[in-house]
Amino acid sequence: MLQGATIDRKRLMPQLTLFPPPREVKSLPGQWTVPESGIVEISLPPSDGGGAEAVFHAAGKLAALLAAGSGRKWRITGKREPSATVSLRVAADCDLPGRDGYQIQVNSGGVTVLSGTSAGLHNAVQTLLQLARHKSRRWKNMIIRDWPDFPRRGFYLDVSRGKVPARGTLIALVHLLAEWKINEFQLYIENVFEFKSHPDFYADTTPLTAADMRAIDGECKKCGIDFVPSLISLGHFDKILRLPRYRHLAEVEPEELRRQGVKTWCDNPWTLCVTDPAAQKLLAEMYAEFLPNFSSRRFNICCDESWDLGLGRSRQAAAGADGTARLYVDWVNRCAQMAARYGKAVQLWADIIFKHPELLAFLPSDAALLEWGYRANHPFAGHGKLLARCRRRFYVCPGTSTWQSLGGRTDNALANIASAARAGRRHGAEGLLNTDWGDYGHQQLFSVSLVPLAFGAVAAWNSRTKPDGSFLELLGQILPADASGRWATVAADLGNVYRRISHRALPNSSLDWQLFREPWAKTDFLKLADPHRVKKEIARVERHIALLSRWQSAKTVFIHRRRRRHGCPLLETNILPEILFTARLICHTLKRTELRMRLTGAGGKRCVHPRPAELRRARELLKDIVQLNRQYRGLWLRGNRQSRLVDVQAHYKRIAAEYRDLL
Repeated sequence: MLQGATIDRKRLMPQLTLFPPPREVKSLPGQWTVPESGIVEISLPPSDGGGAEAVFHAAGKLAALLAAGSGRKWRITGKREPSATVSLRVAADCDLPGRDGYQIQVNSGGVTVLSGTSAGLHNAVQTLLQLARHKSRRWKNMIIRDWPDFPRRGFYLDVSRGKVPARGTLIALVHLLAEWKINEFQLYIENVFEFKSHPDFYADTTPLTAADMRAIDGECKKCGIDFVPSLISLGHFDKILRLPRYRHLAEVEPEELRRQGVKTWCDNPWTLCVTDPAAQKLLAEMYAEFLPNFSSRRFNICCDESWDLGLGRSRQAAAGADGTARLYVDWVNRCAQMAARYGKAVQLWADIIFKHPELLAFLPSDAALLEWGYRANHPFAGHGKLLARCRRRFYVCPGTSTWQSLGGRTDNALANIASAARAGRRHGAEGLLNTDWGDYGHQQLFSVSLVPLAFGAVAAWNSRTKPDGSFLELLGQILPADASGRWATVAADLGNVYRRISHRALPNSSLDWQLFREPWAKTDFLKLADPHRVKKEIARVERHIALLSRWQSAKTVFIHRRRRRHGCPLLETNILPEILFTARLICHTLKRTELRMRLTGAGGKRCVHPRPAELRRARELLKDIVQLNRQYRGLWLRGNRQSRLVDVQAHYKRIAAEYRDLL
């Protein structure tokens, strides 16, 4: 098991795998044979309302799983019954550290669960579900005591810069998150919501609808997850402000910033003008249509990276010391007042306010600050100490590090998450929110994010956990995409290609992704790759491809076991195809890099005229990129809406054209 958990392995079920690993498991003599029928008795805390639906829903799944194959049924009751075989009840003397902890005791007479909260009971039933998915109907007697480090354990998914997942995909993800004891879920929304009053917002994408949001919200409630709305409210408005109808609401035009000598982030206006009544009215209309679809009492107003605030139309209002910062704080308070009309307290990203910590006291008292950073050495500890000293509620927000990559950046992601968890726990963060962004088209497939997503769930539960080899082995068993359970180890290794092909690391992206997207004639990133390392890495990735292909061809052997052991087949059956595709794409990129080095001279001596060997390689790569483009489209559409697929496929088509030009 992972470091940070105390496991007594003596006489435990040899196939016992629990995720996140519980802190304490003690083996006892004897065993309990799961009967073909029985009773699940649930006694909820009298003063802990709101969690009953999730407990009964999870118990229903447990009852169905315990009765599987027997032809009989398990019954669920909320009343005391002395004949109960499995009892879930609250004990006043349940002495467990931390809120929402639980104790499970398996003995010869059945299973008893103790907890002081409905959330704790729900966590316990999720553990029982994992126990029930083991093939054995004989459970060793044991006591499990477990509790989380963070009350709020979240996952944040960007659906605005590329892939917009289908409703079924998001619901399957919700069930996976619940099993991993994640209790907060957010979707990053820019213009991919179907605002009826502003239909031109989403004309270039395939948006999520109000019905989608309500359906996901309902499923989250069943699964004990708080589905928190998240919507841009200041910066990141470029997809809306570039439209002629809304452009006049912008703070400043990019051309004006260039005249001022200010480096711009994009070629479209970025931030709303906070002093414009029409901009205020627009945001109020967005809130009015968006927020009623969520039952959560929280709302993430974002308000991050508003770097051009005060540089345009609000320049006069921002004059003077801390003028821009005061504009920002006043806008956040305006957003909080609008959110309060819908019964919601706000969250916001903390990057802007950290530049003016003296103004922290002027933010809404119930606002939660989301302290984010994605480098392995991000100063979570220093920022957390400041927020704790100011007595501000806050989350630590690391990331999966898969955006702007082909296979992820595994080492950076795991170090980033581990650092956030330790610092957050030390300084009293109320939550850990693991983020998965989609910068520049969200090219990475979802399975690439599974390793850091899973580690984020484990670290949010137990901040002492270290991302060692046993974590990858455990993940491979929990999501059995192949018989050996080694897919997670292979995926993690593919996510470290970026480190092995160069002596230089890039900020917030991987070199293999940059090499894939870099036009043939440019050599800025090509010069960073080491020819000898690239050649060695090709051989390494090809070995992974052979292994993944063998597992993929034999996948039908595991279908029955997969469906029995896990409740999220929609996501699980995609793992091998997506990881295999990723390996092939990385291999193609490395071979393309090798050929470019030879023909451009970036790797040493330049070959002025391509020789037959280089032309043969170009033909092979042309055929390969055409196949990869077709496969990518199929994998994208398997679980996502059309959205901006064409944007990513344009890179595949450009590469194919480059090969044709060469030939």
